Amino acid sequence: MLRADLSSPSTMSAFTAASGNSDGFSGEKKHTQATDIKFGDTFRIISSVFSETLLKKVNKEIEDDKTYFNSDFVNRFLDTRLRVKDLNPSEIFEKIKLDNMFGNPRLFATLCFRQPIQFDKNGRLINKDAFQKVCSTTSSLALRALCSDALEKMANELQWWGRSVEVTIQLLRYPLITSKGMKGMPWHRDNYRKSMVVQLNDNTNSTGTGVKYSGGGLNIGKLGSDDEWGFKRPVEGTVENYSYGPNGTNCGNWGFIFSNYKGQMIHQAEDIVYLSENNDDLAEKRILVVFVND
Repeated sequence: MLRADLSSPSTMSAFTAASGNSDGFSGEKKHTQATDIKFGDTFRIISSVFSETLLKKVNKEIEDDKTYFNSDFVNRFLDTRLRVKDLNPSEIFEKIKLDNMFGNPRLFATLCFRQPIQFDKNGRLINKDAFQKVCSTTSSLALRALCSDALEKMANELQWWGRSVEVTIQLLRYPLITSKGMKGMPWHRDNYRKSMVVQLNDNTNSTGTGVKYSGGGLNIGKLGSDDEWGFKRPVEGTVENYSYGPNGTNCGNWGFIFSNYKGQMIHQAEDIVYLSENNDDLAEKRILVVFVND
């Protein structure tokens, strides 16, 4: 698997190869000069996306909303083998769903859907207050502010000065079950021209004194042929892995911006290994995803 060297805070500087596997990971050792293009599509690493104060407040509000984030509820849902379930409102979300992604449970809330917005000549969101009111599926004012800040970060990175775009924003919460973690997520391309994904929380325990889980970065690769079930697969030897943080860590406030339409790049959530002595102890991978048609 090719892994990124994240010594630079906003872009990768190089990557090196490690041992391969049957999912298309290269077994050769390589060293490649970094660019913002991967397999014909834009791809870049971003960090310090949000102010630490705002991010801390948002994480605290989401962490405190345990309406559906408990092991009994999640395991009962998995036992039903349902694909998706609409849930009643939680503490801070008016609309929330729980789905089963190939055996991986995921809670998600759509904060805005195909919303037209406009940036000024400095890349600032015009009518920011109006946009935040559109994100009415959450009562969290901090989370609404986080959404507008995410858009301005993306606008700055992609130079959307004076541009109008259409955006969809989702919050994803992955409950990580003891001895199961997360594995086998599908390779895919998003159905939007551009995407930004940012991990909000660290992969540590609540006190931040130890690693809660390992893995959970982002795999990318060159689009190959579909498998026998019609799912996309990467070309053998093209897969690269990137962590949401430096030196292989996965921490909050790191992410990626990439395009989904010019080239042949596909992506996949990396497997997560999570071990705990407490079977009722759920870890969490929490990310914000911004989809854009520009």
